[in-house]
Amino acid sequence: MTVSLLQRILDESKELPRAERRVANFVATSPSKVLQMSMARLSETCSVSDPTVIRFCRRFGFDSYQALKLHLVQSLVPAAPFAYEQIVPDDGVDNIVRKTCRNSLNAIQRLAEDLTPEQIAEGAHYLQAASWVGIYAMGISEVNALDAEHKFQRLGMRCQALLGTRRQEMHAESAKSGEVALIYSQSGHTRQLVEVAAAARRGGAKVISIAAGDSPLARMSDVVIAVKPYEHTELMTPLASRLNHHLVTNMLVTAIAIASGSQFPDQLTALDSWRTDKIDPKDPR
Repeated sequence: MTVSLLQRILDESKELPRAERRVANFVATSPSKVLQMSMARLSETCSVSDPTVIRFCRRFGFDSYQALKLHLVQSLVPAAPFAYEQIVPDDGVDNIVRKTCRNSLNAIQRLAEDLTPEQIAEGAHYLQAASWVGIYAMGISEVNALDAEHKFQRLGMRCQALLGTRRQEMHAESAKSGEVALIYSQSGHTRQLVEVAAAARRGGAKVISIAAGDSPLARMSDVVIAVKPYEHTELMTPLASRLNHHLVTNMLVTAIAIASGSQFPDQLTALDSWRTDKIDPKDPR
């Protein structure tokens, strides 16, 4: 996998001399501003000399500031630094909007770079062939399980989101051949879900996990769709951290729909009208 320029700058910034580190931090966090700046303006903004900017450019393989900017444009489309930009109490709504969108785009870009399509294909194959799918998750990942339940049911699949420890244990212990246990876990280290996977496999069910690739849950699974987790989420969980799991669900749904011969595989049949009573736009009331 090719590492983007911005990612390289982020990765190597801590090893740079102090003055160059200021340049690196500004370039990595405000690349669009850098594209509009002269070298003199960047030097002034970072409180460094022009030779410092040139040394920074050469450190990353560019013989001029303009060459750096040209490559920076290429890095921004479509790549982006896979960093979480923390929202702080002093941020106004404009920063909240900008940072939320950027964090989400960064998360999606990371998924596009890292995800292995063959894992989606294999997971979709087992899900489509399953006689029943139990969908397991805990904590904030429960919303992913409910989302998957809704979408799979729209495809006509027999499935159920299983939330709560006792309920999960009961269903996993009664799992049998022909069934699939689909497990969502960002870290892949949650003991309850690893035990669920072990119980389901003992009963003969296939286990598909959407989790960190190098994790206990991944090692307990027949198929792992590896999604890199955000770092250090034991105490605080970024709001964008489950976005990629939703996207993986959509990929599985679409792959199953294509295999089933759907004319519009990336769309789901609307809910029955009696379940969603709509207001007639021509009704003046």
